[in-house]
Amino acid sequence: MPVFDWAWAWQVNPVQTLATICAIIAGLYVLTRFLIRFWPWLKKVIRFFDALAELPVFMVDTNKTMAEQNVKLADIHHEVHYNNGTSVKDAMDRVELGVKGIYHRLDGLEDSVEELHETDEKLSDQIEEQTQPHERFEDKE
Repeated sequence: MPVFDWAWAWQVNPVQTLATICAIIAGLYVLTRFLIRFWPWLKKVIRFFDALAELPVFMVDTNKTMAEQNVKLADIHHEVHYNNGTSVKDAMDRVELGVKGIYHRLDGLEDSVEELHETDEKLSDQIEEQTQPHERFEDKE
């Protein structure tokens, strides 16, 4: 077991001890005030270095996401531009042409229905004319 010499403790001047304690307290006070005053700035610096540490991972993720988006944009571009029949744009043009054809056929059917209606009215008038004298003939008997 080591022997500890307590003789040095009696050689220290009490004024020096008090001055040392005051210096330590003053130093702690200044350090505390410094940390309180500059803590927001220090947090920003710490956050900045944390972000710098995460930057390579972020860059890899960003590059991966951009590559996926480029593939999706190429698919969309392929679908909305003409490519001789298989794109959505080509399909929409075919649908538009089909609808226009249906409109033309409906217009033709409307004309036919009007003609049939006119013919029906003429035939109805003729039937009425032919039945009226017959009815008159029956009424006279």
